[in-house]
Amino acid sequence: MHLYSIMPLHLADNHLDEVVQDIKYQYENGIATTALMMMTLVPEGNPPIDKAGIYLTSYDRIRDRLLEEGKEIGILVQASIGHGWVLDHMFPFQRYTNLTDGKEVNVVCPYDEGFRKHFKGVMAQITSHRPKEIMVDDDFRLMFREGKGCACPLHMKAFNRLAGVNMTREELYKHTQGTTEEDIKYTKLFIETQRDSLIGAARAFREGVDSVDPKMPVSYCACGSAAEFADEIAHILAGKKNPVIVRLNNGTYAAAGPRFFSDISLRAAAQAAVLKGKVDAMLAETDTCPQNRYSTSAQMCHAHFVATILEGATGAKHWITRLHTFEPRSGEAYRKKLSRHRGMYERLSEITSGIQWLGCRMPVSKTPGYGFGAMPSIMETNGWSSCVMERLGIPMYFSSASGGAVFMDGPADAYLTDDEIREIFKGTVFLASDTAKRLNVRGFSNLTGVEVETWTGENASGEILDDKGSITNAQMKICSLTKNKKEVKAESMVFHLKDGKTKQMLFPGVTSYKNPVGGTSIVFSGTSKTNYNIVEAFSFLTESRKKQLVRLLKENGGLQAYYPGDEEVYLRLGKTDNNAYMCVLFNLGLDVIGEIELCTELDVKRITRMLPDGSEKEAAFEKEGERIKIEESANVLDPVILFLYE
Repeated sequence: MHLYSIMPLHLADNHLDEVVQDIKYQYENGIATTALMMMTLVPEGNPPIDKAGIYLTSYDRIRDRLLEEGKEIGILVQASIGHGWVLDHMFPFQRYTNLTDGKEVNVVCPYDEGFRKHFKGVMAQITSHRPKEIMVDDDFRLMFREGKGCACPLHMKAFNRLAGVNMTREELYKHTQGTTEEDIKYTKLFIETQRDSLIGAARAFREGVDSVDPKMPVSYCACGSAAEFADEIAHILAGKKNPVIVRLNNGTYAAAGPRFFSDISLRAAAQAAVLKGKVDAMLAETDTCPQNRYSTSAQMCHAHFVATILEGATGAKHWITRLHTFEPRSGEAYRKKLSRHRGMYERLSEITSGIQWLGCRMPVSKTPGYGFGAMPSIMETNGWSSCVMERLGIPMYFSSASGGAVFMDGPADAYLTDDEIREIFKGTVFLASDTAKRLNVRGFSNLTGVEVETWTGENASGEILDDKGSITNAQMKICSLTKNKKEVKAESMVFHLKDGKTKQMLFPGVTSYKNPVGGTSIVFSGTSKTNYNIVEAFSFLTESRKKQLVRLLKENGGLQAYYPGDEEVYLRLGKTDNNAYMCVLFNLGLDVIGEIELCTELDVKRITRMLPDGSEKEAAFEKEGERIKIEESANVLDPVILFLYE
């Protein structure tokens, strides 16, 4: 595995022995394979200050001490064009100009030839100090910023040349927010200018490295769920015959709790869909910023790494050391946790490379979404995953490959061709009303089975879910569903409480339809994407709604196993190369699960649990009908990895 640990240089000035011993400890205990010493090299001053020279004085001291021990270290270029933070001295190069509002920010435009020449020299300078390897951080990006891309004079000149127009920034921005063919044309040309400037600068960076050591490995940190040109940039930076390594951008900073944990998986999966087959290794962003447990627990760091391995990561970039001052105790728990589970990470990575995921598929796209009008971000489609399924213990996964019961909300159809949509309708598909409405506009109303209209009538007081009268809150952003085929079945009904006692039925809350291409279309009257509060979230987070979802999945062949309890459980299920079923359970609630239960149609004969060292132990269990009680517990955010053998 490629395991990087980011270390601050300035601590070596007063704590050289401690830093050296810590790096040795991380190497010898399986926490890291390479320590990267952090250098913030965004240019400052006119002419630019020799920041690299200042850093390299400290770097050489640590490097030489570790070489005496037979250990090597590398360098993290933590800022090249800049993260946008306040600078002590402004640089003399073209500043990044927001596409959105025209404001200049503290970021260098990578089109600037003066900057390229300057940073080529910086890369040559740091390479000459013989690091084991170099990593370029994720400030090297343009569109995944508040300004949505650089529209400085250099970029506008390049855009107008490509487009054959004389457009202003304001006109261009308006086009990027539109969805017409003309809008899409100009948006793609604007994206090309962003790509061209980054690729040109990346080549200059690599030329600087090659001028000193053509064999020096350089890796790259992607940013944003679209992995902004990361495969091309990483190939250029890597150099000839070196592995092409990309760190995925899925860090979670100062999370208020475990809820929405699956966004870690979604972000990784979205980038992996773009990068798989194009790079040699992908890394998890196990960043505990600001590197203490008041921000991120050791358990969260561990669970984060496990979740990202499930999406294809084979390593990590750990930020587990306080950067601002010497506070070693803040990193002890991270080191202990990561060291203890090193074998688990290795084994899980091997298994995941050949696994077939099962259950509810949250679609991601091989086409990156940059957050423009016709190219929405994947994070606009996380309603089913982060607001519903990660809590209910129903297995889900993220993939661009066909299969599974497909769940779509928001603009999830935006990156699907008509042929791909028809293919999805051949299986089981669950649609939020906004997605169903979008699909109807695209001509698929004969496959959704309903007409979808914004509801403006009587108040939707609630939803009756079954013939026993189970009631839940009406769904948010509710729309009326009107059957357009007689075969469409109402699975629940939305009602208005008239006179305080009479339930007046308004329209179906959920419909199901055996559609003409052979699949089942299930449409919900509202959105799955809700704010987490005592009203909105609980149109879905109830025992009765879970029963409805389980029933619909079972009836349509999309549920091999699930967690039946009401604990908050994010469940993954997949079939391994040796025909076992791997079940990964993340307990996202604050209650310890004393005994794990599963409901499954599988004829389970044996169950094992993966231990921290990657080995397996037998797990005792009892089976009664479809219910299995496993004598294993699940602590909060402590992933439980089980293998079910038939």
